Amino acid sequence: MKRNLWRSILCLALVLVLTLAPLSALAATKTAKILKVNVDKARMRESSSGEIITTLNKGTKVLYLNKKEGAYCKVCTTDGETGYVYQGFLSSYGAVRADQVYVTKSSITLYKKSGNSLRKSSTIKEGVYMLVYKTNGSWAQVKSMTGKSGYVRLSGIKKVF
Repeated sequence: MKRNLWRSILCLALVLVLTLAPLSALAATKTAKILKVNVDKARMRESSSGEIITTLNKGTKVLYLNKKEGAYCKVCTTDGETGYVYQGFLSSYGAVRADQVYVTKSSITLYKKSGNSLRKSSTIKEGVYMLVYKTNGSWAQVKSMTGKSGYVRLSGIKKVF
Protein backbone atom coordinates (compact mmCIF):
# COMPACT_ATOMS: atom_id res chain seq x y z
CA MET A 1 0.00 0.00 0.00
CA LYS A 2 2.76 2.42 0.98
CA ARG A 3 4.69 1.50 -2.16
CA ASN A 4 1.69 2.27 -4.40
CA LEU A 5 1.24 5.65 -2.72
CA TRP A 6 4.86 6.58 -3.39
CA ARG A 7 4.54 5.43 -7.01
CA SER A 8 1.43 7.57 -7.45
CA ILE A 9 3.14 10.63 -5.95
CA LEU A 10 6.22 10.09 -8.12
CA CYS A 11 4.10 9.67 -11.27
CA LEU A 12 2.11 12.79 -10.48
CA ALA A 13 5.30 14.81 -9.90
CA LEU A 14 6.77 13.53 -13.18
CA VAL A 15 3.61 14.42 -15.10
CA LEU A 16 3.65 17.94 -13.62
CA VAL A 17 7.32 18.47 -14.50
CA LEU A 18 6.83 17.25 -18.07
CA THR A 19 3.69 19.34 -18.51
CA LEU A 20 5.00 22.60 -17.03
CA ALA A 21 8.54 22.52 -18.48
CA PRO A 22 7.48 23.39 -22.06
CA LEU A 23 5.28 26.22 -20.74
CA SER A 24 8.17 27.79 -18.84
CA ALA A 25 10.41 27.50 -21.91
CA LEU A 26 7.73 29.14 -24.03
CA ALA A 27 7.35 31.98 -21.54
CA ALA A 28 11.12 32.56 -21.62
CA THR A 29 11.11 32.96 -25.41
CA LYS A 30 10.67 36.64 -26.20
CA THR A 31 9.10 37.73 -29.45
CA ALA A 32 9.34 40.80 -31.63
CA LYS A 33 6.11 42.00 -33.20
CA ILE A 34 5.60 42.73 -36.86
CA LEU A 35 2.87 45.30 -37.41
CA LYS A 36 0.93 46.29 -40.52
CA VAL A 37 -0.11 49.84 -41.38
CA ASN A 38 -3.91 49.85 -41.74
CA VAL A 39 -4.43 53.37 -43.17
CA ASP A 40 -3.03 55.10 -46.24
CA LYS A 41 -0.46 57.87 -45.72
CA ALA A 42 0.27 57.09 -42.05
CA ARG A 43 2.80 59.64 -40.81
CA MET A 44 6.03 58.42 -39.23
CA ARG A 45 7.59 61.02 -36.93
CA GLU A 46 10.98 61.56 -35.25
CA SER A 47 9.18 61.41 -31.89
CA SER A 48 5.55 61.36 -30.82
CA SER A 49 5.30 65.12 -31.35
CA GLY A 50 8.25 65.54 -33.72
CA GLU A 51 8.69 66.32 -37.39
CA ILE A 52 7.28 63.95 -40.01
CA ILE A 53 10.00 61.69 -41.47
CA THR A 54 7.92 59.93 -44.10
CA THR A 55 4.48 58.56 -44.81
CA LEU A 56 3.66 54.87 -44.96
CA ASN A 57 1.18 53.24 -47.32
CA LYS A 58 -1.59 50.94 -46.20
CA GLY A 59 -0.34 47.35 -45.94
CA THR A 60 3.29 48.31 -45.19
CA LYS A 61 4.93 45.94 -42.69
CA VAL A 62 7.05 47.42 -39.88
CA LEU A 63 8.99 45.98 -36.96
CA TYR A 64 7.85 47.17 -33.52
CA LEU A 65 10.92 48.17 -31.52
CA ASN A 66 9.31 47.65 -28.06
CA LYS A 67 9.14 51.34 -27.21
CA LYS A 68 6.14 53.66 -26.86
CA GLU A 69 5.70 57.40 -26.39
CA GLY A 70 2.12 57.96 -25.34
CA ALA A 71 -0.07 56.62 -28.15
CA TYR A 72 2.88 56.26 -30.56
CA CYS A 73 4.90 53.11 -31.25
CA LYS A 74 8.56 53.15 -32.28
CA VAL A 75 8.90 51.11 -35.48
CA CYS A 76 11.41 50.31 -38.19
CA THR A 77 10.57 50.19 -41.89
CA THR A 78 11.97 47.73 -44.42
CA ASP A 79 14.36 50.49 -45.54
CA GLY A 80 15.82 50.76 -42.04
CA GLU A 81 14.14 54.07 -41.15
CA THR A 82 13.03 54.29 -37.53
CA GLY A 83 10.39 56.56 -36.11
CA TYR A 84 7.06 56.77 -34.30
CA VAL A 85 3.65 55.91 -35.75
CA TYR A 86 0.29 56.42 -34.04
CA GLN A 87 -0.77 53.02 -32.62
CA GLY A 88 -4.30 53.41 -34.03
CA PHE A 89 -2.80 53.22 -37.54
CA LEU A 90 -1.18 49.84 -36.81
CA SER A 91 -2.49 46.30 -36.43
CA SER A 92 -0.80 43.04 -35.50
CA TYR A 93 0.61 41.08 -38.44
CA GLY A 94 2.91 38.47 -36.91
CA ALA A 95 5.88 37.83 -34.66
CA VAL A 96 9.41 36.48 -34.75
CA ARG A 97 11.76 35.34 -32.03
CA ALA A 98 13.48 38.43 -30.63
CA ASP A 99 16.87 36.71 -30.60
CA GLN A 100 16.66 36.42 -34.41
CA VAL A 101 16.41 40.18 -35.00
CA TYR A 102 19.70 41.87 -35.94
CA VAL A 103 20.71 45.20 -37.49
CA THR A 104 23.68 46.01 -39.70
CA LYS A 105 26.44 47.97 -37.91
CA SER A 106 27.69 49.46 -41.17
CA SER A 107 27.29 48.82 -44.88
CA ILE A 108 27.88 45.08 -45.42
CA THR A 109 28.07 42.64 -48.32
CA LEU A 110 25.41 40.01 -48.78
CA TYR A 111 26.73 36.78 -50.31
CA LYS A 112 24.89 33.99 -52.09
CA LYS A 113 26.97 31.39 -50.21
CA SER A 114 29.20 31.40 -47.14
CA GLY A 115 32.75 30.16 -46.79
CA ASN A 116 35.28 29.65 -49.59
CA SER A 117 32.97 29.97 -52.60
CA LEU A 118 32.00 33.62 -52.08
CA ARG A 119 29.70 35.14 -54.68
CA LYS A 120 28.55 38.68 -53.91
CA SER A 121 24.80 39.12 -54.13
CA SER A 122 24.36 42.76 -53.10
CA THR A 123 25.24 45.37 -50.51
CA ILE A 124 23.07 46.18 -47.49
CA LYS A 125 23.38 49.65 -45.99
CA GLU A 126 23.90 50.50 -42.32
CA GLY A 127 20.88 50.26 -40.02
CA VAL A 128 18.93 47.64 -41.97
CA TYR A 129 17.04 45.17 -39.79
CA MET A 130 17.15 41.46 -40.64
CA LEU A 131 16.34 38.01 -39.34
CA VAL A 132 19.11 35.53 -38.66
CA TYR A 133 18.02 31.98 -39.38
CA LYS A 134 21.23 30.10 -38.76
CA THR A 135 24.85 30.78 -37.82
CA ASN A 136 27.90 28.75 -38.76
CA GLY A 137 31.31 29.91 -37.59
CA SER A 138 31.67 33.57 -38.57
CA TRP A 139 28.70 33.49 -40.98
CA ALA A 140 24.97 34.08 -40.59
CA GLN A 141 22.18 33.07 -42.95
CA VAL A 142 19.86 36.09 -43.08
CA LYS A 143 16.79 37.61 -44.67
CA SER A 144 16.32 41.36 -44.64
CA MET A 145 12.95 43.00 -44.16
CA THR A 146 13.11 43.99 -47.84
CA GLY A 147 13.22 40.31 -48.79
CA LYS A 148 16.92 39.99 -49.63
CA SER A 149 18.39 36.74 -48.36
CA GLY A 150 21.84 35.21 -48.27
CA TYR A 151 24.88 35.13 -46.01
CA VAL A 152 26.68 37.89 -44.11
CA ARG A 153 29.63 37.98 -41.77
CA LEU A 154 28.55 38.00 -38.11
CA SER A 155 31.02 40.81 -37.41
CA GLY A 156 28.87 43.18 -39.51
CA ILE A 157 25.61 42.74 -37.57
CA LYS A 158 24.43 43.04 -33.96
CA LYS A 159 21.39 41.88 -31.97
CA VAL A 160 18.56 44.36 -31.56
CA PHE A 161 16.80 42.97 -28.48
